[in-house]
Amino acid sequence: MTWEPLLTPIETAKLLRIHPKTAVRLARTNELPAVRLGKQWRFRQCDLTAWVESHVKSICQPSDCMEK
Repeated sequence: MTWEPLLTPIETAKLLRIHPKTAVRLARTNELPAVRLGKQWRFRQCDLTAWVESHVKSICQPSDCMEK
């Protein structure tokens, strides 16, 4: 079994192109999937990918998202 490395809020912020404090705030309110280890927040990249995909699908209309 291999473990997926956990991302820090800074790494997550770079990936999502948001501020690290925004990543932590979203994690605290359960809007962004995260794990709390003691006082530290950590994020799995596969969870972030699924989260982004679900949000893109929910806000995008089929005619707007058609690939050209």
